[in-house]
Amino acid sequence: MAREEILKQVAFLSQDIRAARFDDTGEIISFDAPEEHGARIAADVLGLAQRIQRALRSLQRKVLVRTPEADDPRFSASPDFSGVHFLGTGQVALEAVPLRLFRYFDRVFEKFGDPWKARPLMTPTLISDRVLALCDYFRSFPQYVTFASHLREEVDVIDKFRARHDTAPAIDDSALADMARPEACLSPAVCYHVYNLNRDRTIPDFGLTYGICGKCFRFESSNISDMRRLWDFTMREVVFLGARVPLLEARERSIEMMGAFLHEHRLAGEIRTASDPFFVAPDAVSKTYFQLSSDSKFEVSLLLPDGGRTAVGSHNYHSDFFGRAFHTDVESGGPMHSVCVAFGLERWVYAFMMQHGTDVAKWPDTMRDAPEFQSL
Repeated sequence: MAREEILKQVAFLSQDIRAARFDDTGEIISFDAPEEHGARIAADVLGLAQRIQRALRSLQRKVLVRTPEADDPRFSASPDFSGVHFLGTGQVALEAVPLRLFRYFDRVFEKFGDPWKARPLMTPTLISDRVLALCDYFRSFPQYVTFASHLREEVDVIDKFRARHDTAPAIDDSALADMARPEACLSPAVCYHVYNLNRDRTIPDFGLTYGICGKCFRFESSNISDMRRLWDFTMREVVFLGARVPLLEARERSIEMMGAFLHEHRLAGEIRTASDPFFVAPDAVSKTYFQLSSDSKFEVSLLLPDGGRTAVGSHNYHSDFFGRAFHTDVESGGPMHSVCVAFGLERWVYAFMMQHGTDVAKWPDTMRDAPEFQSL
């Protein structure tokens, strides 16, 4: 558990860190970096590792679901990723089987909201900086923020920018000084729009459930790699608003549904306690400890052939944090509580293909008759 938390945070100690990894014993961490900075970065990495190790030493990870396949995982010998195209840093285009899988997972996870009659909601890609501030995002996850800006609305500024870039192959180093203060960011999570939508309202104790799918953006530094860590990715979410007890009951039911889904699709994985990758700051370790010890976050973790795993979804309980932040109350009194059940669709595609490959004939029975795969 400590090793996973260390690897989440270590990339943000320095932009020079690359390929951080533990050896087979789990006792030695290595990374690539310029030789002249190696000693300084090594000291920072060791300090981070020791802080996390001390904080989590007394914790045991809680596993709610572990599939039989996780005890003897089997992986595809040669999954066909020819339908996956990387078009830029952390940016991917899908076609053929990967796209069909993407559409399949989006459709079946949308149905996760059916028991609660989730209302469909389309949300914008941009999100106000003021909304993210209310969500405490700039303090907890500043390393992930992608700012949206534009040239200052001054003729001279715009004309000089145009002239400098007349034949330039990319934006130059002076461009940032030409930009206006960002009033918006690219949204890092679609559920934030739901809390803003219900700002200054009083809602039923239980009854507001939303089904959303949208693009999200989190800059992962050197952790950006394959489909496991994208800068630009897609989240399907079911968001519950209301009083504490019915929301926790909804989360418990959603976890049971996900456990059945993992079994039905013969996926090697677990549903277990987890934490968000808080920024490397003095209070980061205490936040991590709280999440892991309070059962506020359960992740859906699927195994990969390299011995690692990827979190493809999560079941999150925020207590009344967003109710207080957005002044949203429930009819029985007090701030609204919230639960978000989230699915990272590109990660589902990647993990499924690594485990089951791209030959539909070898896939779980429940998928072969799905409309997305009828013409294969």
